Amino acid sequence: MRIALPLLCLICFLAVPASAAFIEVTAPDSINAGKPLEATGTTIGVKPGYVVDIVLYDTTYGKSEIDRQAVVIQGDGTFNLTFETDDLRSGTYSVEVQSRGDDIFGGSSKKIKIFKVVNRNDELSITSPKTQDYDGTLTVAGTLAKSGDDGLRLTVTNADNATIYGPKWIQTDAGAFSVPVPVTSGGTYMAEIADRSGYTWTTQFTVKGGVAEVTPTVSQTPGPTYSASAPASRGNPAYFAIETLGGQVTISTSTGTDWVLEYIDEKGERSIVNNQGTTAPESVTLPATGGIVYVKVTPQLYTETGTVTVAAANIKKISVDAAVAGKFGDPVPTTAQSPMPFGLVLLALGAVFLLFRKI
Repeated sequence: MRIALPLLCLICFLAVPASAAFIEVTAPDSINAGKPLEATGTTIGVKPGYVVDIVLYDTTYGKSEIDRQAVVIQGDGTFNLTFETDDLRSGTYSVEVQSRGDDIFGGSSKKIKIFKVVNRNDELSITSPKTQDYDGTLTVAGTLAKSGDDGLRLTVTNADNATIYGPKWIQTDAGAFSVPVPVTSGGTYMAEIADRSGYTWTTQFTVKGGVAEVTPTVSQTPGPTYSASAPASRGNPAYFAIETLGGQVTISTSTGTDWVLEYIDEKGERSIVNNQGTTAPESVTLPATGGIVYVKVTPQLYTETGTVTVAAANIKKISVDAAVAGKFGDPVPTTAQSPMPFGLVLLALGAVFLLFRKI
């Protein structure tokens, strides 16, 4: 009987499922259209490298998907991403967590963040030319509806994001304004206009002529291109090891299937590329110093399987390598699945049965 009780405890331990993981996604309560929406997340009980989709929905009238991004959980359990909001109208929106496959997150998780978008972009009308010839000044002129004589705040930055004017409050006459902004060269400039409520508008200007900034180009003779192929599904990804040469390395998948390309660069940083569909390859170009880049490829859809060909330019070698699964925190495929957990349960049950028969 003393032996039977520990065995029964062992059976109960094996039968108890793991506790659910936790995830919370956060975003501002309100954002002005045109400003990047920065969403962040925290997790508990999730292994680094786990991938989820963050989906942006318009919930103003019904619910419709606008954009989605795949994010990778980092070592500290966090993630962050940015959605563009330039074309979003005023209304109610949400960012939501969607698991890929089985949902591991418990009911206490906060997988939805609702927020508002304020779009007043049509209130600003720029009347000065968006492209101007260089004469030492950039004219920023227009009309800001509803501002009356309250004035507005103007800030101008150059292509290096350095402020060359303001922030400075300027006068408006029934919403109209005109300011000559001193510039020392041609180039691209960004004007930011804000009213007293804090709402901001941005407009890009180009000044032609002046002192042209020349960026030197560095030519590189590309190395050879090699490829390798392997079957891939969501349950059994394809793994590759790429030995690089120094310089820029371009890695791309075959077409015909909507592939998801993940890679770990020579610095150990993990990234994911999922921008194309079935007619275009997923591709990434990254710097290399002669080390090894690890690649994992899966289809976007759980129902799809196929053979993926991964090609890489400016490399020494590419090979299919199942051991790369360990680099991504995945189980390394073996020729036979170990039956130990189930066998341990059967052994415990058998021992209990024999002990009770002897009692």
